[in-house]
Amino acid sequence: MPETPTPASLPLFFNHVVVVNPEAHAGLRIDRSVGFGHAALAQSVPIGLAEMETVAQHYPILFSGGAQPLAVALLGLREGENLFVLPDGSWRPGAYVPAYVRAFPFLFVENAATRTTHIGMDPGATCLSTGKGQPLFEDGKPTTALNESAAFCSALRDNLNAAGAFARALASQGLLEDEEANITFTHGGGARVRGFKVLKPERLDRLSDETFLDWRHRAWLGPLYSHLYSMGRWSRLIDLSAPPPA
Repeated sequence: MPETPTPASLPLFFNHVVVVNPEAHAGLRIDRSVGFGHAALAQSVPIGLAEMETVAQHYPILFSGGAQPLAVALLGLREGENLFVLPDGSWRPGAYVPAYVRAFPFLFVENAATRTTHIGMDPGATCLSTGKGQPLFEDGKPTTALNESAAFCSALRDNLNAAGAFARALASQGLLEDEEANITFTHGGGARVRGFKVLKPERLDRLSDETFLDWRHRAWLGPLYSHLYSMGRWSRLIDLSAPPPA
């Protein structure tokens, strides 16, 4: 059997991971109508390179700290706060749902020893049951629902890897800077967002023409400017998070 991640290394949203197989999960079904309650406490989520231009229209795009920065969409101003998951589990109307959120409860599990990948899942996910939804297997074979989920996870993995390469390139060129946001609401209270990095536009002048051209060939200019454009989305988070007038 492929190795599964240990609890300490489990990705966001996952409490347990098993490899999907027809023997153990023959009667399992997935019901996407349960919504996105699994993301209700996610202040931010990773995003892929291909979705950055869309994400920038809805959320601030930030970069995580550390030696291996990741591109993330900021969904709330406080730890454990997602302003876009409503009490019934639905996503706020009109707002883009990041691919990472939509992929759950599936992900790819890599076996380092054999260098193979398998589709895995969190068996405790609310959307999985034996009663309601689309079956994962029929006659021992994956259904369209499972195949589409696997293809989606494959594309997401590639896009997350591409976003990671992009973020590391920004960091290696000295373009990212540690930042924090201190917010005071008009009607009282405030919030502080810390531990993230942003690109400083003035630092783009440091890029050599050769590097800029290389990034253009890699299709990185769109994501770069999407990050800068997304800074205008802070205002929406502030509006959604601010307490109502007394």
